[in-house]
Amino acid sequence: MNIRLATQNDLENVIELNNNHNPHPWAEHHFHSLNQQELWVAEQNHDIVAFAIWQIVLDEAELHLIVTHQKYRRQHAASLLLTQFINQHQNIQRIILEVRQSNFSAINLYKKHGFIEIAQRKHYYMFPIEDAIIMEWKRFDTTLGF
Repeated sequence: MNIRLATQNDLENVIELNNNHNPHPWAEHHFHSLNQQELWVAEQNHDIVAFAIWQIVLDEAELHLIVTHQKYRRQHAASLLLTQFINQHQNIQRIILEVRQSNFSAINLYKKHGFIEIAQRKHYYMFPIEDAIIMEWKRFDTTLGF
């Protein structure tokens, strides 16, 4: 599986993946306002099978959305997207994200990558109304010994 930054040519396929495999899809206009460096894709045989949308501010990042084609779930596409992003951005010291409290597979994925729960937002999500779990990842700093 190949992980890379998306190009403008990928946008149509990413939007289609979002609409068909995200239970709470983003509106199409959100994708047209993204900076290319914020959108990463996972490819298998030249098909986009997953994507992640990141926002980077100085040494912090926020994961806004990660979607995997249903056929490719449990084949490590989301895990590879997380790993590649972290490896490519050695300056990133902290990543935060929000996840539906009922999205156990995503929560387990994030925990596997070292994210921990730091807070909750009551009634954050709609359709259905649901709490958000806020999770955080911090880069391990070997020079400080922790």
